[in-house]
Amino acid sequence: MPIDDAMPVRLDVTGTDLGEAATFIADLYGADLHVGPASTPFSFRYVALGDSTMSLHTSQFAGHVDGDLPPSDAVIVQWLQSGSSRLDTGGTVLEMEPGVPVPLLPDRTFSFAMDDYEQRLVHLSREVVERVAAEQGADLSAGLRFDHLTAPSEQSVRTWHNTVSLISHTLRDGTPGRLLHAEMARLAAASLLEMYPQQRPVRRRPEGTALSVHVRAAVEYIQDHARMPITTSSLARHLDVSLRALQEAFQRDLQTTPNAYIRQVRLDRVRQELLVSDPTAVSAREVAAAWGFAHLGRFAQQYAAEFGESPRDTLERSDELRPR
Repeated sequence: MPIDDAMPVRLDVTGTDLGEAATFIADLYGADLHVGPASTPFSFRYVALGDSTMSLHTSQFAGHVDGDLPPSDAVIVQWLQSGSSRLDTGGTVLEMEPGVPVPLLPDRTFSFAMDDYEQRLVHLSREVVERVAAEQGADLSAGLRFDHLTAPSEQSVRTWHNTVSLISHTLRDGTPGRLLHAEMARLAAASLLEMYPQQRPVRRRPEGTALSVHVRAAVEYIQDHARMPITTSSLARHLDVSLRALQEAFQRDLQTTPNAYIRQVRLDRVRQELLVSDPTAVSAREVAAAWGFAHLGRFAQQYAAEFGESPRDTLERSDELRPR
């Protein structure tokens, strides 16, 4: 959606009537809802701020509510602050953990049941998320895909919450310019894709073949332990396969080497951390070193080749998004 066409979003609704609260939520999301009596005097609040490219939401509901959420044009990321929530993503029921974001795909219906909850949500334009994913080299031939069965890393969840906090402060301090708001939406999309990466076409396996067990295990291990001193040799030992067998499997399945895959994952993590870091408190060298890049000159060359700018430029650009 072009920036000039973005519609403002601003809501602050409170109440103590259970029926009015249910009607408000049902109308807002087009949902089919069922509500139950509250165990304590009922109260409700819903706050939203932003525009149709990105908006931040807080929902509080003292009681039980369940129903179906119909397909949406937005990618909705939600996480619990308190209470309980069960989410059916289409055959898989998730017991949501407080603080752990879960994205809902557009064009799909989700069932849910929630009790005495407070939750936060970010609504992101699907177009923004798809654009950022494509720029990262993701394979979107089958659309966006989020693996809810694979827990996001603790680091990526912290980055998400830092990103949302930064955006929230900026929105509360005043209405940002359209270009700044668009950049913040891109930053939120990048943080979401850090938690739930999309597959890269450059690593696509040949037609008609399946990702081997060892490569799949190696990819999962690298994603979860990217900060650790992983080498191809240590990875092979961890998987109990020969070094040659692991290298051949990566080349066959992903058309790359284990070392190149490890480097790519670390470059992606460095970029996401630089985008939410304070340039007065941290240097690009420190962030690179934390992700295993010992030779700054070589790292800077690899980073610029991948992202089209220097790590210092990324870090300095992050300062433009920080609230004043």
